Amino acid sequence: MLNERHLLRGQPVAAGAVASLRNWFPVTLQGREIVWRHVPDRFTASFFADTLQQQDPAQRYICRTEFDWLTRLEPALTPSAFIFHTSRCGSTLLTQLLVTLSRCIVMSEPPIVDAFLRRHQTEPEASGGSVGLRQLILALGQQRSPEETHFFIKLDSWHIQFLPILRAAFPDTPCWFLYREPEAILASHQRQRGPQMVPGMVATLATGTLEAGDLDGYCAKILAGFFEAALANVGHLQLINYRQLPDILWQDLLPRQGLDCTSEELARMRQRAGFNAKSRGIRFSADVTPASSHPILQQRVAPLYAQLEERRLA
Repeated sequence: MLNERHLLRGQPVAAGAVASLRNWFPVTLQGREIVWRHVPDRFTASFFADTLQQQDPAQRYICRTEFDWLTRLEPALTPSAFIFHTSRCGSTLLTQLLVTLSRCIVMSEPPIVDAFLRRHQTEPEASGGSVGLRQLILALGQQRSPEETHFFIKLDSWHIQFLPILRAAFPDTPCWFLYREPEAILASHQRQRGPQMVPGMVATLATGTLEAGDLDGYCAKILAGFFEAALANVGHLQLINYRQLPDILWQDLLPRQGLDCTSEELARMRQRAGFNAKSRGIRFSADVTPASSHPILQQRVAPLYAQLEERRLA
């Protein structure tokens, strides 16, 4: 994780002094150890890392334990849905709407999942496979109160390639895949590029090489990989186009989860939808699609997008 070192700054607590892992959440893996942070409050920021960074420095506690400490966890919620996405397609908005519901635990791009998947990619035997992944994810689903009944995890955009191991860990958990017109995604990254769209920033992305500084071309190749991985697993995905947000959440997704919202809850979600997903104080403004896009986007990604749309509409 790019900012991982900043998340591990805090007062160290010896594992022997921790009587219970309640309110301790796994952040990353270091060797054979799990590094935990103590977080007594709900995760409500746009991203898991933001909640940790916003915590009062005097309240930041770090603990390192062996992997087998996961067996000491109290019963937790299993994920209600995994949220996969192509980036810049409304996935953060979706999690922020879910956060308004006190019944929902929402983990947005928890770095421990990325740390595990990176290790699994290079050391599949040492990672513990789907069993180890299941234990780590359950550690994120700790209930704060009996009121919490649902648990949602938004993954990083490049995690769509790992859908098979996530399904092996949780075969009954629905998987949502959010996507958007490729030109609009590229336009967003042109304004502020995410790390996955810069060569060498995300080690799990093996697809694409940079040609003569062609960052847009690299971005198009990465997007093609996302769309191809989604199509390869389309039978396990509920496809959600950016244009369907936010209404699809309360009209379709939540009812499938057995969540009937009150008029007050709907009002809170609609109000939150009017502001920027990553900056609550800024009114929402739709991205403007550029007049022209990259040839790779047109030749390779656009047909993949069309295939997803065909499957979604069917």
